[in-house]
Amino acid sequence: MCSGGAGPTRPVRDLEVTLKHALFVTIAATALAVIAAPHASRAETYVEVPPAEAGYTWDALVTEIERTSPLMRAARAGLDDFQAKMAQARWAILPTFRLEAGAAPMPELRGNALESEVNFDRWGYVWRVNVTMVQPLWTFGKISSLREAARHGVAVGRAQVDVARWELRVRAAQAYYGALLARELDAILVEGNKWISRAEERMERQRAEDSDDYDQLEHLRLKTRVAEFYQLETDNRLLATMSGQGLRLLLSRPSDAPVALAADSLQPIAVTLLSADRYWAVAKGNDPKQRMARAAAGARRALADNKRAELWPDLVLAGEARLADSNVAEDQPTSFANDPYHARSVGGIVGLRWNLDIHQRLLRADEASAQADKAAQEAVVARDLQELKVRELHQRLENKRALIEVYAQAQRSAQGWLTANWDLYDAGFGSFRDVMDALVQFYSKKVAWLQNVHEHNVLVWELSQAVGADITQLAPAEPPQAPQATQD
Repeated sequence: MCSGGAGPTRPVRDLEVTLKHALFVTIAATALAVIAAPHASRAETYVEVPPAEAGYTWDALVTEIERTSPLMRAARAGLDDFQAKMAQARWAILPTFRLEAGAAPMPELRGNALESEVNFDRWGYVWRVNVTMVQPLWTFGKISSLREAARHGVAVGRAQVDVARWELRVRAAQAYYGALLARELDAILVEGNKWISRAEERMERQRAEDSDDYDQLEHLRLKTRVAEFYQLETDNRLLATMSGQGLRLLLSRPSDAPVALAADSLQPIAVTLLSADRYWAVAKGNDPKQRMARAAAGARRALADNKRAELWPDLVLAGEARLADSNVAEDQPTSFANDPYHARSVGGIVGLRWNLDIHQRLLRADEASAQADKAAQEAVVARDLQELKVRELHQRLENKRALIEVYAQAQRSAQGWLTANWDLYDAGFGSFRDVMDALVQFYSKKVAWLQNVHEHNVLVWELSQAVGADITQLAPAEPPQAPQATQD
């Protein structure tokens, strides 16, 4: 964003190009953030919330988004799912019971195992209850490996909640600071309109007075570019709409509930930038994506151990209790007779339970082991990619902080330049081209400062997301240099 290289005959066009570039870049970024929001199209998830009378502060906005977001609710439901699996694994050591019961009518049955007689003229009932129990005594690591897999699964669920939390914060930053940028750009456009109106009035007056200072070509050029300047106002209204709607959707509010912000200006977030090595050291233990990859690899390894343990039998204690009775079947006098209509028995045995499809189980164990190896290597790749991302974001943030200070100083110099040229032009000693050149320089630097502040603030949260911790809390804060207030 620079207009200093343009010729002196095109200052108004340079102003238009400078502002338009800033607006379009920001509009595109904000629009993509809103469109990509994972819950923006789910109208059924809207939740009515009372509007903040004084407007949302950043902290209040983030808290409300996390409370109402379907993305966060989905992540927490996923954690509940993993915790349920953990509970199942914990209770797997307890015995399992099976109950079979039934009743039916039957005709009278008399006799014994050798001779019997059925009397269909007399009917009664028969009922039967059978309870079996299996208590694992030793499973060669099957249950312990399931517990380990479930423990890693819970870690994955917790990491997913943190991933959702940081994703929402970055999206909120894009919409929040986009809305503040739109407000600031609107003020710039209003102020720029004042300068153009003053120049237009002066040229009209010179033309009416038939002054020698009147330059018809500059007047026509000004009239031609005014329409495009107004186009910037419509672009900025689009930016404000997209940012406002992005905030509304993130808050899961209906379309008739706009979001008010407590902040009245766009200022750089106060943060002391630490070294990239320090951020990476924090990220290695806090970044939720790395935690999730490591936990997933651990779960895969535990499941592979479980498949390997399935090659061995289970030592179990099995028990059975059986009751049966009928009022029309003759009870047998000896226990050696098989009497299914009268039974009262309890028994138990210690034995082995073994699935003997060893070949298939060996192949499934090899498959699970290969998947565990793959997950472990993917965790290493995820670590390396995240380190690169942390260092890239750190450098980009460092660049933005430097540019904020540069443009703050340049803006103050351009303001003095503009004031001096306008005074000369207003007194009849300066040229309109010099005024417009100074005007372009001033507004280009002002817009560049705002754009860099917007990108700086979003980068703060993107780096926090990559690190897995709020970087503004890692050291005492010290804000970048801000420009002084401007005057007409």
